Amino acid sequence: MTLNEIKYLKSLSFKKYRNQHKKFFVEGKRIVDELIQSKHKIDKIIITQDFIDKHSEHTLFSSNLDYQIISDKDYNKIKNTSNSQGIFALIPMKDSFNIKNNIKGPTLILNNISDPGNMGTLLRSAAWYGVNNIFISSGSVDIYNPKVVRSSMGAHFYLSNLFELDVYDIISILINKNFQVIAATLGGISYKNISIKNHNWVLILGSEAHGIDSKILKLANQQVSIPQKGNVESLNVAVSGSILLDRFLSK
Repeated sequence: MTLNEIKYLKSLSFKKYRNQHKKFFVEGKRIVDELIQSKHKIDKIIITQDFIDKHSEHTLFSSNLDYQIISDKDYNKIKNTSNSQGIFALIPMKDSFNIKNNIKGPTLILNNISDPGNMGTLLRSAAWYGVNNIFISSGSVDIYNPKVVRSSMGAHFYLSNLFELDVYDIISILINKNFQVIAATLGGISYKNISIKNHNWVLILGSEAHGIDSKILKLANQQVSIPQKGNVESLNVAVSGSILLDRFLSK
């Protein structure tokens, strides 16, 4: 592997260069297995000889995909985690979203979610429940941040509409399409008392520290909360968001 190739792959640890090249990466045996099985487009797979020796049963070797073998020394220069396991895949980012696209069905708006673990968990929960419209405000952690990608465990490969954009504009458009817009707040009514009219609804989640931006909150038709039964101060946004997705989709 050339020095320029190493520099290029290493640069993708940073948002600026991911956006410039429209590429991101995943590392590790399990998530690359998920990637291959998802049939998502893959630009390149890089492995070490040690990976071949230890994981000859991996999905990669029964697929028709090409891969590049590099030295441990070069691999250590491009890896982003201490436990990368010797397998790395380069993936194209989604094309930019046309705000005029026809959006249907349950939609998740994430406003100023800064923690990568929470972001990744919310993406994973959305993929689990079949919520394919997820729009992220510009104040949030990058959805292609390596920590977000790791904690999402492959959700990126399945979510058809996953974009960072102006969520105010998106919500305004959905309101004009008669979407039910529900914001999760501490002072909202219990989810038990929320009536979900149809599948065209929006759930807005904000950061734990500051909640939902006031400008965004004003767009909501309703505010919802999760009744507290114990003594802890609060739930983190990933847990509360996952609970609300489950409850809304069960109605």
